[in-house]
Amino acid sequence: MRAGSPVALLAMLFTMAVWGVSPVFIRSLSVGVGPADALVIRYAIAAALFVVALALWMPPRIARPDWPRLVLIALAMFGYNLGSVYGFERVGAGVGGLIIGIQPLLIVLLAAALGLERITASILMGLALALAGTAALFWSDFEGEIGSGVSKLGILYLFLAGVSWAVYTVASRPLVARYGAWQISALSIIGATVPILALTSGRTFHAASIMTANQWLEMAFMIVMGTLISAATWNYAAVRMPPGVAGMFLYLIPVMAVVAGAIMLDEEVGAQIIIGGSLILSGVAVAQYGGRWHKARRGQLATSCPD
Repeated sequence: MRAGSPVALLAMLFTMAVWGVSPVFIRSLSVGVGPADALVIRYAIAAALFVVALALWMPPRIARPDWPRLVLIALAMFGYNLGSVYGFERVGAGVGGLIIGIQPLLIVLLAAALGLERITASILMGLALALAGTAALFWSDFEGEIGSGVSKLGILYLFLAGVSWAVYTVASRPLVARYGAWQISALSIIGATVPILALTSGRTFHAASIMTANQWLEMAFMIVMGTLISAATWNYAAVRMPPGVAGMFLYLIPVMAVVAGAIMLDEEVGAQIIIGGSLILSGVAVAQYGGRWHKARRGQLATSCPD
């Protein structure tokens, strides 16, 4: 299967690198600035930039029947970001990145629940592997060492963030097909900023005034690289690659998150993280590609059988 041009490949690798290290900065800002305050500051700036961009390049005219769906995906994006910042406040970037890696599986399950995709044995097997991987992350708690494992509340927040992203991904498809990926991303981010701004308090302005230079650099990375540029490079690469190839690159994100957390935040990568992460990624891979592998294998066996 052709992977696309060298420029598309570089754009995809750049995007995965940005998304892979983003959990490190989300966690750093959530712990250092505060999850709600960091989210308000980041999205207020990002939304302002998108408003300017849409004003310069003319926003798409959204048909009235599509407005409820646009509101839905804006709320889903709000849910994703809320769960993400509060989750990464409690969970390390590496483990959090592994939980975020379940998102493709959640998207498949939601699509199946809506009748857009059929539940298969591969999906059920993948779900079982992913659940086993999550259990492995809590193995120390199962042994009775309460407090030494991963934050259950943090995992729950990140899981709910994944559910919200699954809703966003499935619900936004018709809108993206009609109006374009960048336009819908911009409008949904602006829409998500409305409830995010409701989290503003007097502490938010104080937090912004005492942020260090390093924290502003992290914020700038999340706004510019994590929101504006990476969206463009993803769209550039994804349209120049077969969908299956583009989807495979997403499995680099949790691996990079674990590595980035270990290098940049000195997070420990123990055996339970390696085992749990491997099971989670295997589950997602089986759910998404198990059926294709099985069909390909059957095709090979059929062609190899004598007449």
